[in-house]
Amino acid sequence: MNETMTKQQATPRGRRGVLRRWPVWVPWAATLWAAGYALVALGWTFTGSGFPTGAPDDVKSLLGDVPADVGAPLFAAVALVATAMGVAMAGAGTGVPAVRRRFALGFGSVLAATLLVAIPDTRVLALVGYLPMLLVLSPFDAELRASAGEVLGAEYLHQAVAIVGGFLWAAATLAYARRTAGTCAYCGRGAHRRAWTTPEAAARWGRPAVYVAAAIPALYAVTRWIWVAGFPLGMDRELHAEAVADGSLWSGAWLGSFALVGTVLTLGLVQRWGEVFPWWIPGRRGRPVPIGLAVVPASIVAVLVTSGGLGLIRASVGGAAIPLDAESWAAVGPALLWPLWGVALAAGTLAYYLRRRGACVECGRS
Repeated sequence: MNETMTKQQATPRGRRGVLRRWPVWVPWAATLWAAGYALVALGWTFTGSGFPTGAPDDVKSLLGDVPADVGAPLFAAVALVATAMGVAMAGAGTGVPAVRRRFALGFGSVLAATLLVAIPDTRVLALVGYLPMLLVLSPFDAELRASAGEVLGAEYLHQAVAIVGGFLWAAATLAYARRTAGTCAYCGRGAHRRAWTTPEAAARWGRPAVYVAAAIPALYAVTRWIWVAGFPLGMDRELHAEAVADGSLWSGAWLGSFALVGTVLTLGLVQRWGEVFPWWIPGRRGRPVPIGLAVVPASIVAVLVTSGGLGLIRASVGGAAIPLDAESWAAVGPALLWPLWGVALAAGTLAYYLRRRGACVECGRS
């Protein structure tokens, strides 16, 4: 009987659905993405037009100031190399030499980080924060409709494509790392258990990360609502008076309210209701919360706040934003903590996944 159970546990049961078989197709999807991007970048290079630039002076990203005559051929060259690397990584097995494996892992990791963090700027994060308001109010406001039309511009489209490519390359690199190490491509487990990945360990190091990730947006929200209440806490009094007069404080209050929603949802990563739907959710009460329902949006937000925060830091250092001093600390300070928010949220999300993933349906390990 024990022998039969061992064979059943070791035999892959197969996965249904395209998303669940991601280690099979995601390396090729990342390769196709790189090939398509290379063709577009070559078009920018040879035609001299189309390179997505033109961000306002107060909007920065880590690569936002690269000129077209440098950026277009550089992006094309990197994408061509990525296409070749993707083909090699997709077909690799456990016999890859150590030097080649380290180079591929380093290339894939740096490329994914660049696409996710260095190319997007603060406008993408602002769009996500204001999107519900745009959807509700734009039918009644011509100015908002005009702002919504800018989302279809080349700059926003390029950043969206970069974020998609970044997640594809992160997943492809992870699949390659597991496949070449001989571990399960679906869960990463192998013959030797890693102590930090156990549910008990993840609960210990994940909880502080979640609290940090919940506190930073809450701090941002509190400062914005204090301004709306009429107190220029950490804000120049003249700027506060102007913002009260023209009503622009309410846009910050909206983002603050959206941030508070994020705080509550972040706390769900360590709460019971983040694992089982509470009683007040009609039709779902008492059922397990799908892991992806928490992990996917939290991962996207972690990327956006990290890239947006780094862009704000660069803008502040370059003098393009409000300076950080005693009279403006609340206007700038909480946003400068966003990279820490993103890292903490990513860690808390990983811990949530490790606690809840259970036994692997492919390799049977738990």
